Amino acid sequence: MPRLKLATKEKSKSTLFLIEQIVVIAVFAICAAVCVRIIVSAYMMTSDAVDTRNALTIAESAADGFKAFDGDAALVFAVLSDRGANTHIIGSYSHNSIIIACDRFSLEITIRDGQAHGVLFADIVVSGVRSGEELVTLTVATRTGGAD
Repeated sequence: MPRLKLATKEKSKSTLFLIEQIVVIAVFAICAAVCVRIIVSAYMMTSDAVDTRNALTIAESAADGFKAFDGDAALVFAVLSDRGANTHIIGSYSHNSIIIACDRFSLEITIRDGQAHGVLFADIVVSGVRSGEELVTLTVATRTGGAD
């Protein structure tokens, strides 16, 4: 009979050891899942910040071009659409709007007359091509035809 008790104690110790190992593995798996989620979240936030920064750079370039060329849509379109041979850009313009799309961003400029004589306003919107989400919106004004 003593042999049976000895075997039961050894069996019980090995069972506790296995349960302890399962608990340790489960805790480790939960911690790993939390860490992966944090890393993915940080990557997405960084990616969004880079997209917003690049969209702001595009919007500022459009605003500078609009001011430099006194709201001339043809000149602004020519400068903004010339980004080099490595970038695929499509677009169109009229006297009061410019639309340019590349691989990642879409730029739309709407030109409108101001209340005062000789002032033009431009509403500049840069959106992400994949998401369609507006990343940056600017309004800029320029005087045309000299001072009043």
